[in-house]
Amino acid sequence: MDWAEANREFFASAVWRTVTDVSGRRIVKYPTDLWVFQEVIRASKPHVIVETGSAEGGSAYWFAQFAEVISVDLVAPDVDRAGVTWVEGDSTDPDVVATVVDLVAGRRCLVTLDSDHRAPHVAAELKAYAHLVAPGSYLVVEDTAVDVYGLDTELYPDGGPFVAVERFLMDNAGFETDMNCERFRLGMNPGGWLRRVA
Repeated sequence: MDWAEANREFFASAVWRTVTDVSGRRIVKYPTDLWVFQEVIRASKPHVIVETGSAEGGSAYWFAQFAEVISVDLVAPDVDRAGVTWVEGDSTDPDVVATVVDLVAGRRCLVTLDSDHRAPHVAAELKAYAHLVAPGSYLVVEDTAVDVYGLDTELYPDGGPFVAVERFLMDNAGFETDMNCERFRLGMNPGGWLRRVA
């Protein structure tokens, strides 16, 4: 089977956009990626999960079953959920970054980046948030499939998330790609599951 084509077809089907949490709130992620997320969260045991790109708030709701969540977006969802702190603003704005760092307050952290997927923005997010990730925990760069499988490439003339990941890994030996997270072969984050090793 051509897994690149399978990923392109599954993406185009948009059936993955119908995934919801137990409250009925939509989670805009592949079911396979959600499964891997719960595996890495259970294994790394973060006290707090930092998410950039809140969208409708469904993934923050879902993450909150495992740990406290700090979710950042230009416009916070108009919802309230115990265990979720919404931070409004550009995820790379120095004031927003400082707010998130204060909220994490040195606790064991997992970070997932799912906002603006243009390579320069993702690179700025990596620079801003990678240091929060605890050894043994994860820095997940979502939607690297944009580059790897050629999805919506017209939206990213300077490259998407995977371009930023490649550059980041050249300068950050303390992170490695966890290929076990890609064993289902169907997912939006190929090469984006980064485990901090030092």
